[in-house]
Amino acid sequence: MKNFKLEHCTDEELALMAEKDSEAMCVLISRYTRLIRWKASMMCGSVEADDLAQEGFMGLLSAVTAFDKQRNIKFSTYANICITNRMVSALRNSSGLPMPVGDISEPVFEMPDTNAQPDSIVLKREEWADLWRKITSQLSDFEYQICIMFIGGLSYMEIADKLGVSVKSVNNALQRVRSKMRRISM
Repeated sequence: MKNFKLEHCTDEELALMAEKDSEAMCVLISRYTRLIRWKASMMCGSVEADDLAQEGFMGLLSAVTAFDKQRNIKFSTYANICITNRMVSALRNSSGLPMPVGDISEPVFEMPDTNAQPDSIVLKREEWADLWRKITSQLSDFEYQICIMFIGGLSYMEIADKLGVSVKSVNNALQRVRSKMRRISM
């Protein structure tokens, strides 16, 4: 029922809720998946489309973290800029040098074929939403907030300042998040 109500929210409303509400983040990710995939497929070159899509998702999370409704700008405009900038930075940084990564056999964000049928795209979106729910259901509200801010590009110090806690609290929370994510992936 909650997700149905969230589907009717504006992107601006969802962005403001997403730092504390994982369901709102799921809806935003679902809404922007197609745009991110399209941009990645159009911009790929020295960087593969899947890698660019990963950067695009990181740009979306960064947009959620930094969005300020008081600026009178639409979230979609702001998110589009963040997504594009993140992808362009990845392209600039690639410059032919190998990028250090872990196990590259499985991408973090497995993207379906850009020529996929609409029903397979919907299924992938549902899988992503389920995975996001599974991850966030294991996190406390505090851990979720810190995780979103960290993924959005904030430093430990910036997160601590924003939440009014110590850097050590931020570090401890992120250690718990990592531990919980490892258990989910096993």
